[in-house]
Amino acid sequence: MDDARRRQLTDIVAAKAGVDVACAARHLALHDGDVAAALRGIDIERYTLTQRLLNKYRRDPEDALQHVVLAVLQHEDIRSDSVLRLERIAALAPPVAGVVMLAEWLAYVDWEGFDSALYANVDAVAAFIAGELKLPEVAANLLQARDADVFETRRPALAAAALLFIERHTTQFP
Repeated sequence: MDDARRRQLTDIVAAKAGVDVACAARHLALHDGDVAAALRGIDIERYTLTQRLLNKYRRDPEDALQHVVLAVLQHEDIRSDSVLRLERIAALAPPVAGVVMLAEWLAYVDWEGFDSALYANVDAVAAFIAGELKLPEVAANLLQARDADVFETRRPALAAAALLFIERHTTQFP
């Protein structure tokens, strides 16, 4: 690649990634002039896995939540077939354990239905929702009203609150 083309690609990468020319040139060199790979490399260097997932899936908060939890489980090597799964999740940092518990409960709602999920760790889930996510009305619905329609209308706000919680505790996530 000639110098003019190298400078052009460096300028493109620097502009798209919002980095200085030296950083752009280093990543282009690392990735043999591949602009897309250089941009991915800059993102990997600049953001944690959780931050990248939040950026990528932000348009669908519940999907973003599930992707972050999957990353946590993979990072911690917690498998669904593990006998010690619940103990391993409980041993995570409290914010991470709470988010994993919430996401798994939401997945349970999808698999088994709201009525069944009310008997699956609902007290701990409601405590996390009321205390950490600051949504006492959603928690009250789970514990008292037990109304699936009300829950479904508040579910998007619940997922959005979980993402904000993850952002506040991002250093504890992978």
